[in-house]
Amino acid sequence: MNLFYTMLYPCDKVRDFMYGYLEGELPMLTSIRFHLHLNGCTACREYLFLYRKAANAEQFRKENPPPDELLSTTLDFLKREGIVGEADSDGPADAVPPSG
Repeated sequence: MNLFYTMLYPCDKVRDFMYGYLEGELPMLTSIRFHLHLNGCTACREYLFLYRKAANAEQFRKENPPPDELLSTTLDFLKREGIVGEADSDGPADAVPPSG
C-alpha cells in the first residue's frame, strides 16, 4: 500500500464511499481521491470487488436460480432436523415473507 494514497483518504473513509461510488453519486473531487486511493491500495480494491458482488447478489440469484433438486433436498433436510415443519413448506418456493 502506498502511503500517499492513504493520506488522501484512509481505508475506512474510502469504504464509507463504496455505496456512493457504485451509485455514481460521488462528487468529482471525492471520486478522484477515491480512485487514487484504490489505485494504491490492494485491500480496498478487494473490498470493492466483494462489495460489488454483494450488491449484485439479488440480481445474480434471479438470473441463476438454484436447481430444484437443491431446494427439495435442502427442504427435506430441514424437515428431518425439525427446523421446519410441513406447514412451513406448503407455500411457493419463491415466496417472500412479509416485512414488518
